[in-house]
Amino acid sequence: MTAPSAEEQLRTQVRAALTRAQISQAEACRRLGLSTKHMNMMLTGRATLTLDWAERILALCGKRLVIETRRQQRSGQ
Repeated sequence: MTAPSAEEQLRTQVRAALTRAQISQAEACRRLGLSTKHMNMMLTGRATLTLDWAERILALCGKRLVIETRRQQRSGQ
């Protein structure tokens, strides 16, 4: 089993933020000027969830997007 991709993890976090903020996808779309079809496609992986859209959706939920990088561990260490 492979680890979820960064985009899959981001989609999961955005969906969770909407749920915690009790904002429906339809309401988020209305506030952001985005079609419900495209929002659904981004949150289900049928369209790319860009960092820009993730940041906008998260801001609507009172969250902010933070990206952290880490060094990759070398095998055998």
